[in-house]
Formats: sequence, C-alpha cells, structure tokens
Amino acid sequence: MRKFVICMTLVVFSAGLLMAHGDPILGTVTAVAKDTITVKNAKDNKDVQIMVDAKTKYLLGTKAAKQADIKVGQKVSIDAEMDTKMKMYVAESIAGPAAVVKAATEAKPAAAKPAATAAKPATSSTAPKTPATK
Repeated sequence: MRKFVICMTLVVFSAGLLMAHGDPILGTVTAVAKDTITVKNAKDNKDVQIMVDAKTKYLLGTKAAKQADIKVGQKVSIDAEMDTKMKMYVAESIAGPAAVVKAATEAKPAAAKPAATAAKPATSSTAPKTPATK
C-alpha cells in the first residue's frame, strides 16, 4: 500500500510539472543573436524575443542541434518560461523541422564544371557561301 501511495504521489507531482509550462511558442524566426532569438508568433503575428542560455536545448527533427543551426525564416516550436524579474521568456528547448536536417545533410557542394567552349565559325575557304537576299 505504501508503494502505491508513493507511486501516485510521483505521478501527480510529475503531471503538475508538465502542465506548468503551458503552450509552446510557435512561429517563424525573424532574428538570431548571441543570447536571444526573435520569433514572429503564429498566434498573434507579433514578434517575441526569447532569451537563450547554456541550458537551452536545440533540436532539428529528432537530432540534437546548436544555436547556429537555427536560421532566420525557419519555423520553430519553443518551450519557454517567463522570467518574472526580466519580464522576458527564457527558452528551455527550441525545435525546428526535420526537413532542415535532411536538406543540410544531403546538400553537397557541386563540383566545378569546366566552361563549355563555344564552337568557332568555319573560316576555311571550303565553307559554302550563302547568297545575300535583297
């Protein structure tokens, strides 16, 4: 019975922590700086500046990423908490689409192709001449 009570307490406590965050911030990245990322919020179409720090986790699809992998124009989902002292969101995790990972890993620099040489007009005396029309 005691184990059951402890398990239920842990379940209720864990559920409370998960529900404390609220909805993620969904939108398009408009700026990336050293310690902030600005996102145009999809809900109200307003820019939201979000602080990032060493604890912020980055994901592209299911793969770990870095802040440098987040680009302007990319759609993201950000799990953040409001810092009441700074009156600013602090990101816990930032997730981008998997398509970005796939495109980045598949993109290979194209080998330099030699320039095609243009065919030179025949200059020999055996070339037929066309009569000029009036």
